[in-house]
Amino acid sequence: MRPASDPFRVHIRRQNHADSVVVLRFEVKEGMGILGLRQMGRDASPPSVHHEEQEIDPGVLRAGRFVHVLPSGQRQSYALSRLTEDIAGRLPYDAWANLSPVSEFGFRYLVVDEASLVQAPGKATVSASQPPQVQVKASAGPTLRAPSLTATRPTAVARAGGGNEAQSGSPSSLPPRQVPIAPALAEAALRGLDPADASGLLKEEMKKVEALHNRLAEAEAQLSASQARERDLIEVLSKWQSRG
Repeated sequence: MRPASDPFRVHIRRQNHADSVVVLRFEVKEGMGILGLRQMGRDASPPSVHHEEQEIDPGVLRAGRFVHVLPSGQRQSYALSRLTEDIAGRLPYDAWANLSPVSEFGFRYLVVDEASLVQAPGKATVSASQPPQVQVKASAGPTLRAPSLTATRPTAVARAGGGNEAQSGSPSSLPPRQVPIAPALAEAALRGLDPADASGLLKEEMKKVEALHNRLAEAEAQLSASQARERDLIEVLSKWQSRG
């Protein structure tokens, strides 16, 4: 349980035991809060000190956010992207789970404590007495061929990168988390490349990085415009309340 002195509290639970739609609620003690969910027919909640949203599809939490509007008017945005569909399926339906704020690399997130989650149905539990064993075959310096510059290279790159093109769904969606290759395997693979192939792969990766930077700049511009509109609405609402 988080301390009562926290400026806000956000809770989540499954709406019922049959499916994984969730309910989100927040209570703000200092300032106001806004729950922003990008879902058809669902707009961002108006600034308030208490709000509850039901029948939320877990898929929309990837682009959702909770905004804490401080009494000074400053806003602090917390992304809900860490609340994946797998986590939503493991939430309790008969109790609220607390969301705790964390900050990583300048970005704020709301995450659920692992202790609040229940065991997903159908998942096998690994026994502590029989840990999984991984067998590694050693060899005296394998000889790796340089990847072909034909259609086989994109397949290899897609497998190494986690299948971004297949999982992204659309050009506007965010890429999945990259899984780094083991250093020993990466070093062995690089030794098998000639300079021309390595240069080609580097150019492909640079194009991907440039595209991601462009999308990030567009998202930051949209966020800035949205925050400006929110400031105007909060100011209008404050004036209207003061007149009453």
